[in-house]
Amino acid sequence: MKKYSKKVGFLLAVIAVWWGVSIIINKSLFFPSPAETWEVIVNLFTTKAFFKHLGASFLRVTSGVCIATVISVPLGMLIAWNKNVNKVLGPVVNSLRYIPVTCFSPMLVLLFGIDEKMKITFLVIASFFSFLPTVIQTCSERLERYTETAYTMGFSYHRMLWYCLIPYITPSLLQSFITLYGVGWTYVIIAEVNNTQYGLGHLMYIGSARGRTAMVFAAIVIIVVVSYTFDKISNFVIKKAFKWRFDNE
Repeated sequence: MKKYSKKVGFLLAVIAVWWGVSIIINKSLFFPSPAETWEVIVNLFTTKAFFKHLGASFLRVTSGVCIATVISVPLGMLIAWNKNVNKVLGPVVNSLRYIPVTCFSPMLVLLFGIDEKMKITFLVIASFFSFLPTVIQTCSERLERYTETAYTMGFSYHRMLWYCLIPYITPSLLQSFITLYGVGWTYVIIAEVNNTQYGLGHLMYIGSARGRTAMVFAAIVIIVVVSYTFDKISNFVIKKAFKWRFDNE
């Protein structure tokens, strides 16, 4: 109970500071109040535009993150567990974190135009760059006690990977996926700037272009709430499903 009261107190403090700053600035064009932002959110609900914008962004983020995950997980395992592959691809992967992902947006526009293919491809690249190093790091954890036990029981190398290492790192990979999914909601804003009719990023762009800053804040609030809710529910499910993994920590 104390844990939840702290979170509620923090949320109320953030709203209070937000309200105070909006009163000091006193210009909704630059900094709308929580009430003005809430009014926009309610209006989106009543006109059913909320579900169209959220649904469009949800499909783009989910598609991009899932495709990137399908590529990143086996490739990351191969790099982490194969010394020869690690020597070749390891330095390349380490350099990915220094590349600004946003620079791919104009290049992808030239390659694919401004339709859905460009948006999904951008989200795949952005998610791949973020997730692959995490997969490699997770697979590179020192798990000697599990490998030694497996070898003692007569397991071959491949059986040890399949029955010991992969089950052990699966909860960590799922938690990393959840974090990546939240990051995907930040990248979708960039992807939805061009040629979109619906999407939270499009909503922010239209609000900014028309001087309706409250609409921009409303989109930000929706993204934060959706990401936070998904993170908490998913982590709860993972900890329940893999209770044996977290009880040993």
